[in-house]
Amino acid sequence: MHIKKMYPLWLLLPVLAVYGALYIYPTLSGFYYSLTDWNIYKESIRFVGLQQYRDLLAAGDLVNAVRHTLVYAAIVTVFQNGLGLGLALILTTRVPGRNAFRTVFFLPCVLSTLVIGYVFSAIYRPEGILNELLRFVGLGFATTDWLGNADVALYAISVANVWQYAGFAMAIYIAGILVIPKELIEASIIDGSGYLKRVRYVIFPLLAPSFTINVILSLIGSLKVFEIVFALTSGGPGDATEVVNTYIFDRFSDGLYAYGTAANVCLFLVIAVISFYALHLLRRREVQL
Repeated sequence: MHIKKMYPLWLLLPVLAVYGALYIYPTLSGFYYSLTDWNIYKESIRFVGLQQYRDLLAAGDLVNAVRHTLVYAAIVTVFQNGLGLGLALILTTRVPGRNAFRTVFFLPCVLSTLVIGYVFSAIYRPEGILNELLRFVGLGFATTDWLGNADVALYAISVANVWQYAGFAMAIYIAGILVIPKELIEASIIDGSGYLKRVRYVIFPLLAPSFTINVILSLIGSLKVFEIVFALTSGGPGDATEVVNTYIFDRFSDGLYAYGTAANVCLFLVIAVISFYALHLLRRREVQL
């Protein structure tokens, strides 16, 4: 007779201790320090309640950073998932060398974001590859300083991020497509449906869980963006690409630790609210499909 062995719960204590020390305690400390006047210019820390949050709401530059972050998140979420889904649909057909293509498209997401930033900073230079290519094909009028032009810099950074992580979205969509029962695909073919109809009425509805995962991950990742912006523009030119995390970094660099911590807490709450709401909508969509 097989007896199921139960391990004592105290075996979880080492893991819980590490989790508490490296995550729970810093998180709770952050909430506390956001309610103080902690900065480099004072010898002692004094509790000031919600004063840092009042200062945040009155700061016009933070509103600008939030707007840039939301625009960036919308662009990255839409195009990263659109490109990832398109690649997945192509690379699950009988394309010669599809496994090699999958590897090539997935590779950028395992590289350091700072490395990607330095590569694209070379591409986007006025004398870089992108402008030279535009001149070569007769589109010299479209050349610009992609990172120095305040009107296009944020979009240029978004393209770099989409290029890096579209392969990650592709991998999740491919996994979702491969678990779709072949009988359903074959039945739709027998019924005479074309490829686009199969995608619309068979594949896409069954990809709802993969779609939910990709949207939530890309949304969270783009809302807390920092590395790619810091590597390419550091928030410039001026404040044209200032996002919330670069704003927080600047405040900490100025020694305004409590103010920066309060901004970080606000970012955490905004990401949590947006993510849970998006997850609720996407889960409800899965049930309806």
